[in-house]
Amino acid sequence: MSRRLARPYAQALFSVVKPEGAEALKVANEALARAAAAFASLPDLVRAFEVPTLSRRQKSELLHAVSRELALPPKVQRLLVAMQTHYRLRYLSLVAEEFGLLCDRFFGVVRGKVLVPTVLRPEQLSALEQALVQVVASQVALEQEEKPELLAGFVVRLGSLVFDGSLKRQLELFVEKSLPGGGRYAG
Repeated sequence: MSRRLARPYAQALFSVVKPEGAEALKVANEALARAAAAFASLPDLVRAFEVPTLSRRQKSELLHAVSRELALPPKVQRLLVAMQTHYRLRYLSLVAEEFGLLCDRFFGVVRGKVLVPTVLRPEQLSALEQALVQVVASQVALEQEEKPELLAGFVVRLGSLVFDGSLKRQLELFVEKSLPGGGRYAG
């Protein structure tokens, strides 16, 4: 239900910023992510906008101060005002995610996750992303997750695509091919 509430706000901001070009979209995306992180790290801040003890003027001044502190562009500030007016600031992180997805689609970026036994160095991650560009014909941005049980190699998930180059999977395949009955031990 909350994504359903967040999507229209993200789409509205996207439609207002998109005519200004790619750089404006990047700036808005970064600003919205900063705002979402700030609100997520301060749950009492969100509650302040929901309690009836603060007047509309006080809430407006508080939101303006937060926007100024975070150096938010005017269109992102107006989005926060609209969300605050409708008591939707608690969904700001979801709005930021949805806006990020719209930006990814606009820029042709596919986001995914790479599972690795130990964290990759930046140049290794970049090389893996570049190799995947050749496969999916889009820019690729990977988030790393450490999984020591993989032993070696990696597993990449890009939407519904899964590339499993882990040693663990290679050993499983070897066992399946080596044992009678397709790898099932009948002992």
